[in-house]
Amino acid sequence: MKKVLATAFAALFVFLIAASAYAENRPHEGKITRIDQPAMMLTVQGEKGDSWDVYLTETTKLKKKLTFGELREGDSVHFLFVEKDGKKWVTELRRTRKAKD
Repeated sequence: MKKVLATAFAALFVFLIAASAYAENRPHEGKITRIDQPAMMLTVQGEKGDSWDVYLTETTKLKKKLTFGELREGDSVHFLFVEKDGKKWVTELRRTRKAKD
């Protein structure tokens, strides 16, 4: 009985670690509500009302030959990030829809 219980706890532990790793790497999507050019920071509003301040660096991969300067408030974006030093650093970003002019 103890062996079965230990195995069940081990399986649960592995599942929780895998779920946590997946949650960290899952893509996020939303609409840009604010752009801070000097800080290379975007505020992105998700569909559920959640909001993220995300930072880009020179190593951020921008898809479809996009540049940071081409991003506009109202653009919809899809991004991946890592969290370090209390900030969300974008590793990859693509614009999924341009804001209407």
